[in-house]
Amino acid sequence: MELLKWDDSYSVGVGDLDNQHRGLLQIINKLNEIQEDKFDANQFSEVIASLIHYAYSHFAAEESYMTQANYPDQKQHIIQHVDFIIKVLSLALKAEAGNQSDITDFIQFLKKWYAAHVLGIDRQYIPYLAAKGF
Repeated sequence: MELLKWDDSYSVGVGDLDNQHRGLLQIINKLNEIQEDKFDANQFSEVIASLIHYAYSHFAAEESYMTQANYPDQKQHIIQHVDFIIKVLSLALKAEAGNQSDITDFIQFLKKWYAAHVLGIDRQYIPYLAAKGF
């Protein structure tokens, strides 16, 4: 599968968040690489754990910025974050068994989610963060 590549269209204009978005992209690409190599369940599990940890950390930072900027749709955004974690845990449990189809579905979900979230819902808070000088 094709790797995700960072480009400026993913930028939300806040260096901290952009760096975190790059980090998420790198983790997704790492899972993709594991899938394409000889599958190693332990390595796959470790990278999934780092993805979940990293996502929690990133979501907390993003939510903090939204709170400081008085972003009016923050509650809906947080719901999307929670839904992501639930979906990742569900798909990861299937994928960790090593079934190629489940692994592919999991990675495809991550890639689609990344683009839809960063290029979609994250775009909505940009004017509020910019207005606060972030």
